[in-house]
Amino acid sequence: MWFYTFSSGQSKDSGSSNQDCQINPENSSITELLEALCHSQTRAREAEKAAQEAYNEKEHILSLFFKQASQLFAYKQWYYMLQLENLCLQLRNKNQPLLNLFPHRRMQLKKNRNRAEKRKINNRKCGIGKCVVAFAVGLSLAGAGLLLGWTMGWMFPSM
Repeated sequence: MWFYTFSSGQSKDSGSSNQDCQINPENSSITELLEALCHSQTRAREAEKAAQEAYNEKEHILSLFFKQASQLFAYKQWYYMLQLENLCLQLRNKNQPLLNLFPHRRMQLKKNRNRAEKRKINNRKCGIGKCVVAFAVGLSLAGAGLLLGWTMGWMFPSM
């Protein structure tokens, strides 16, 4: 139990601003602990406020991110709709060739053709390599089986 003592006969009710609160020497460690507890609680409250602010800021950033992502998706869809509208208009007029409509698609087709040709060449080269690897693996398995059988034969002599 802790308590304060007042010096020079002053009572608690006196309105004097220069009251000296003195702590009993035996209870000074308790008061130091209480002051430390107050400071730690203050720091904890400040940390909670900072954490709440950080959480609110994160939520705000996420909402902005999703808003921008949805807008980007909408603009992309709008772009495709405009391309389709352009295609329809050109098909009606039949004045322009259709190859100039989607230049990025034409480049993708060229890339896909090049990749397919490279795969064909690589498949021809890899066909022989695959056979060699399969033969080597099979030969090593047969050798391991032969070695295992021979060692088992030595362990169990014939009767």
